[in-house]
Amino acid sequence: MVTTDHIVAAVGLEPSVELAKSAGLEVDADFGGFRVNAELQARSNIWVAGDAACFYDIRLGRRRVEHHDHAVVSGRLAGENMTGANKPYWHQSMFWSDLGPDVGYEAIGIVDSSLPTVGVFAKATAKDTPRAATEISGTGIRSESETEAVASGVMPINPTVPLAPQQGDDYGKGVIFYLRDKVVVGIILWNVFNRMPIARKIIKDGEEHADLNEVAKLFNIHED
Repeated sequence: MVTTDHIVAAVGLEPSVELAKSAGLEVDADFGGFRVNAELQARSNIWVAGDAACFYDIRLGRRRVEHHDHAVVSGRLAGENMTGANKPYWHQSMFWSDLGPDVGYEAIGIVDSSLPTVGVFAKATAKDTPRAATEISGTGIRSESETEAVASGVMPINPTVPLAPQQGDDYGKGVIFYLRDKVVVGIILWNVFNRMPIARKIIKDGEEHADLNEVAKLFNIHED
């Protein structure tokens, strides 16, 4: 038990859509927010970005996202499209949290507990912690370093064969896949850091995978 004077619960937000009433813009009945297309356009000469935009994700369908990473990238794209770029929003924003110096996660896509999930875990080491990850990167704001990173081509699979679990082993790192129609639509990296470009590529490819244990090897979770 932890005794404390105050508790702050951050449980989401309600987008401000008052402008829709006077401007005749559409509000999405399911997700809330201004309903926009894949180019973040609500109607002629009006674009919406950030938490208030209920956009059409060209890979995952209609969504509204409340991530810092999403606000940054969607804002840039909306600005480009205002000048005639006409680019669809394809970026999969990430979110993360450190639950102390030794436990942290990074996530992407649709992470919904109602979806079928498959978790692949491996033995953790001293370097598989948020503290070690921030020491390597030199920053605690991981979303900034991940925003522009991409995984090009086919990522190499570490040939290491995972060993059978032994009594007392700490299987404290892993990858959790969220599936829709047998396709990966969300990924949580638990104590696995600096691998977000790989996760983005898996979701962007939108392929069915016969064995998610093989997909988990792309993240090199079985390395020492």
